[in-house]
Amino acid sequence: MSGPLAWSEAVGKRVRVGDWPEQAVATTRRVAEAIRAERWEEAAQLVDYFMEEAKVCHVVYRTWSAGFDAYLRRRGLREDELAAERDRLARMLRFPDGAPFEPSGRWSDLGARAGRLANELRGLEVGAEAALERFDALREAWRELHDRWADYQAGLLTLVADRFGEAAVGDCYAEVLEPYLAERYAPFDTRRRPYAETLERNLYIAFESMRAHLVGPERMGDVGLTEHDDRWVLEFDPCGSGGRHTPADGFAVTRERHDWAGNRRGVCLYCAHCVVALQKWPIEQWGTPVRVVDPPVHGDGAEPGPCRWTIYKDPGAVPAEAYRSVGAEPPRR
Repeated sequence: MSGPLAWSEAVGKRVRVGDWPEQAVATTRRVAEAIRAERWEEAAQLVDYFMEEAKVCHVVYRTWSAGFDAYLRRRGLREDELAAERDRLARMLRFPDGAPFEPSGRWSDLGARAGRLANELRGLEVGAEAALERFDALREAWRELHDRWADYQAGLLTLVADRFGEAAVGDCYAEVLEPYLAERYAPFDTRRRPYAETLERNLYIAFESMRAHLVGPERMGDVGLTEHDDRWVLEFDPCGSGGRHTPADGFAVTRERHDWAGNRRGVCLYCAHCVVALQKWPIEQWGTPVRVVDPPVHGDGAEPGPCRWTIYKDPGAVPAEAYRSVGAEPPRR
């Protein structure tokens, strides 16, 4: 493979090449390395791919926002009340330039800037120093949009809990996420494919999505990775989306125990979607989790720890607690 990207049959799309430790390295770092080495075409391809990663988050947030709106309407929230809350969140989530949160225009501008940079890299029309400066500005523009997108979801989920009770968040997730989950996670259905055949895809899209969330203390997208005999553990310290939230931000955490939050108190309502999507829902559908989620927990004055995802190499290695924590009985082995 002569370039940084290649088509993967296992994943069904083009991917970054490299082993799992390589996949744990942020795409933003690989772009910068290619620019510094004046590997212009490689840098251009990686800028394109940076936007491909970001697209995953942007499309999910756009889809979920519409779904949360529809859920709130169905539960009886008046249109003027919903509009007032949207406006309040848009003002609270102003961009650094003072503009209220409005994602579509920012996303279009981001795509145009990335396209120009990649085109100029390919055309040898920009030097390394200027290219590095422009790409870092591009990364920061995506971080600004991404973080506000995530906060917007957390705001809507807090509204669900405030108006209809904390338990309603589980109903909301079940209604809104079902179509998304059925599409994104159908390849992991062990009724259709053996578990072992899904591992490469599972690991890859985990790295890809978290690089897009710009995880890590420097917000570059670096993923912590530890391999054990029976599992891989991915760590996000912090996660760039829900891991940034605290109750002090005005976004709710669970005060009660729920299957959809791993039966833990202090889980950010937004973070709970990972428990639903990766653990609870697949166990209910076909009997095994896609990943076991250990989200950060807020409370008792302690700082929340990192978020961890565990991908087991064999379903028989998944501990019984991973099932019980989401209200399911462990399978008989």
